[in-house]
Amino acid sequence: MLRPTRMKRIQILALEGFRYQVIRRLQALGAIHLTDYSEKLEDPIWKNLLRPHPPSANIRTIAALNIAINRFLDLFERYDPEQKEGFIKGIFAPKPPKRIETREVYGKELINAVNEIIEKIEQETEKPVQELEKIEEEIIESERIKGLLELILNLEIDLKDVSESDFLSISLGIVPKEEVDTVRERLEELTKGNFYLGVRETSENKLVTLLICLKEQASLVLANLRRINWEKIEIVGQQGTPNEARDSINKRILALTEEKTKKEAIVVDIAKRWRDELEKYREFLAMERQREESQNKFAQMENVVAIQGWVPENAAAQAAQEIEEVSDGACVVEISDPEEMDDVPVLLKNPKFIRSFELLTRLYGMPTYNGVDPTLILVPGFLLFFSIMLTDAMYGVIALVLGLLLIRGGGKYNLFIKDAGVILSSAGVATIIIGALAGGWLGGFGLKAPALKAMQIFDPMVQVTAFLLIALIIGLAHVNVGVVINVWNMLRRRELWKAVTGNLWFLFAQPGIFFFLAGYRSVGLLFIVIALALLFLGHKAMAMFQVTGFMGDVLSYARLMALGLCTTGIAMTVNVLSGMLYAGSSIGILFAIVVFFIGHLFNFVINAMGAFVHGLRLHYVELFTKFFESGGTEFSPLETGYEVVEIK
Repeated sequence: MLRPTRMKRIQILALEGFRYQVIRRLQALGAIHLTDYSEKLEDPIWKNLLRPHPPSANIRTIAALNIAINRFLDLFERYDPEQKEGFIKGIFAPKPPKRIETREVYGKELINAVNEIIEKIEQETEKPVQELEKIEEEIIESERIKGLLELILNLEIDLKDVSESDFLSISLGIVPKEEVDTVRERLEELTKGNFYLGVRETSENKLVTLLICLKEQASLVLANLRRINWEKIEIVGQQGTPNEARDSINKRILALTEEKTKKEAIVVDIAKRWRDELEKYREFLAMERQREESQNKFAQMENVVAIQGWVPENAAAQAAQEIEEVSDGACVVEISDPEEMDDVPVLLKNPKFIRSFELLTRLYGMPTYNGVDPTLILVPGFLLFFSIMLTDAMYGVIALVLGLLLIRGGGKYNLFIKDAGVILSSAGVATIIIGALAGGWLGGFGLKAPALKAMQIFDPMVQVTAFLLIALIIGLAHVNVGVVINVWNMLRRRELWKAVTGNLWFLFAQPGIFFFLAGYRSVGLLFIVIALALLFLGHKAMAMFQVTGFMGDVLSYARLMALGLCTTGIAMTVNVLSGMLYAGSSIGILFAIVVFFIGHLFNFVINAMGAFVHGLRLHYVELFTKFFESGGTEFSPLETGYEVVEIK
C-alpha cells in the first residue's frame, strides 16, 4: 500500500532446445513481464556477445489460420446468429459465459489440428455456400425487376414485344411530369416525327412512357433522352403483361426463398457442429501467437537463448525454480534488484476492497515505480466528497442497490463491472450516513418520520455558512495530506533538498497563522518566517504564485457545499411541485406521483454524475498534483487469457 509491488529483474539463459518449453512455462506462471533485448544489443559490448533472436516462422501460419477461422465464424454468425444480450441485461442479469472444457493443445499438434478442421469445414460448406450465394443474387435481381414492374402495372402490353425488331425499337422509360413536353420536342427533332410516345401516370410525380422509334435511330434517341432525365426501364427475359410477369416473379421468389431456407439449414447444422471447436482453437491460436511473438524480445548466442524481464519479488524464487525444472537444469536464472535508471513496470498492490478503486487511479495514470500509489488515499476522500455532494440518504440507497446489482450481475463475470459496482455501492453507503446526518431523505420528505428526524444533526439549507466552513476545513486537511505524502516520499528517497524546498513551507505557514491569530505572536512569527524562507528558497520569483495556487486549491473545495445545496434544493423543489399537484384534484394525484418519482430520479442521476466527476477532480487537480508522479509502465506479464476455453 502507498507503494507499488517490489520487483526483481530476472535474466534467463537456456538451451535453444528448451526455448519453447520455457516460454510455455513463463506463460503458465503469468508472473513475468518480458522486456526487449533490442536496446541492450545497441551497446557494443553486448552486441559482440548476443544477436537478436529471429522471428518465429509460425507467426504467419497462425495469422492465416486465424483469418480462416474468423471467416467461418462470420459465415456461421450470418446464417445462425448467436443470441446477444441487451445492454441492461448484460450488466445486471447476464447469462453465464460460454465455457468449453477441453485439454490444452499447442505447438505442432495445434497447427495440424486447425488445418485439418479448416479443411473439413471447407469441404462441408463449399457447395451449400456457393448455392446460397447464387440464390441470394437471383432473389436480389428478381426483387429489382419486380420493383420496375410495379411502375408499369397499368400498361396493357406484352413485355416480350419490348425489344428491337428488324425495323423498330420499343422501349419503356420513366420521366418527370414537367419534362414530358421537352421529351416530345426532342423526339420530334431527332426522328423528324417518326416516333410514338405513350404516356401513363404513376406515383411520385412521374410518368411511364412507351417509346417506339426506328431501329436505326434508337441509339441516338436513347442517348439524348437520358440527358433530359428520361430513364430507361431495363426488363429482360419477361413476357406477358406486367401483372402476369409480376405474378411469375413472385412465384419464383417464393421458390427461391424455400430453396434458400433448405440451404441455410445445412449451413446452420454445420455451424452447430463446428462453432465451439473453432472458438476453442481460435483461443489456442491466440495463446500460441503470444508465445511466438514474445520471442521477438529475446536474444541468442549459438545454441543459447537469452530472456529478460521483471517478476514480483514474492514470485521470483518460484519462477526461477519452475524454469530450472522445465529445462532440466540446462539453464541459468539470475534474480537481481533493479538499478536506479531501470524502467521498472508498475503493479499496484492494495487490499481486496481497495483494489476496486484502482480503476479511478488508472483514469489519471500509472504512478512511477518509486512513486506513491494514491489509491489508499483516494478511497476515503472520494467516498466522503461524493456523499457530501449528493447529501441525500435515499439517493444513497439507490446507489447502494444499483452497485449491489452490478456486483451480483455482470460483476460475476466481468472485473470492470465488479469494480464499478463496488465503487457505486460504497459511495451509496457513505451517502446514506452523511445524508441521514444532514436530514436528506428525498429533500426532507422523510423527516416526517420522527426516527429519521432524530438522526439529523445538521441542516445544510439553514447552516450554509457552517457548511462552507466545513467544506474548506476538509479541503485544507486534504491538501495537507498531499503535501505530507510528498515530503515523506522525498525523504524516503533521500532527496532532502527537494523535501525542504518543495511544499514544506505550507506546513509551517498554517501553524504560524494559527498561533499569530490566537495571540501567540512571537511563536506565530517564527513559523511564518521559516515558511517564507523555505518558500523563497525553493520557488524564488514564483513564490507568490505558490501562495495564490494553494489558496485556490483550498477554495476549490467550496464545490462540496455548492453541489450539496444543489442536490437538496432540487429535491425540495420536486417535493413542492408534487405537493401543489397533489392538492389540486383527483387527477392531480397521479401527476404528483409521476413528478415526484421522475423528478427525484432525474435529480439523483444528474447530481450523482456531478458528485462523481467533481469528487475525482478534487483528487486529480488539488491532491495528486502535490505528490503524484505519473508515467509508469503497467506490469503486463506473459500469461494465458482464455475466455471460452476451460482447461481440464
